[in-house]
Amino acid sequence: MPPELSQLRDLHLPDVPGWWPPAPGWWMLAVLVSVLLFFGFRALKRYVARQRPLRLAISEMERLNHALVHRALRPHAYLDRANALLKRLLIHAYGETPVTSLSSDAWAQALADFLRSRSKPNLATRIETSLLGEFRYRHRPHLEDEEDLYPACERLGANLTVALKGLQPPEAVA
Repeated sequence: MPPELSQLRDLHLPDVPGWWPPAPGWWMLAVLVSVLLFFGFRALKRYVARQRPLRLAISEMERLNHALVHRALRPHAYLDRANALLKRLLIHAYGETPVTSLSSDAWAQALADFLRSRSKPNLATRIETSLLGEFRYRHRPHLEDEEDLYPACERLGANLTVALKGLQPPEAVA
């Protein structure tokens, strides 16, 4: 080996680049992920808020059904509470203001029409409209008549629960 080459120093490799600061592509990815997370959480929050009135109405209807089945609630009280619950749901959650003044059979027909128009397509809405209409205001002189009313109210409660579960959530939270 020539003497000049022996006097040269060894090759020095450059330092390994550090991880900070990241390249511009990583910054853009971080901003994109942050924006997607922000809008995703906002959409989830809106979805949950839209579902809330319907979810509460379904749980209240199931509670009323449970009380009726276990005879903790009389049929006439059940019909009154179910009507109040359904009217509150339609007025406050769905903005159905024309139903505010309806009562008796007109209210029962409006409710049946609403459930048919707003429910999922494959749901057949079967509601004993006579129970939700003027029937609940009739005078019941015998307790035996009330015992006969329990099975009809139980069927009504089951049908209403299925109909409520088939509803699409309201468009906007009131």
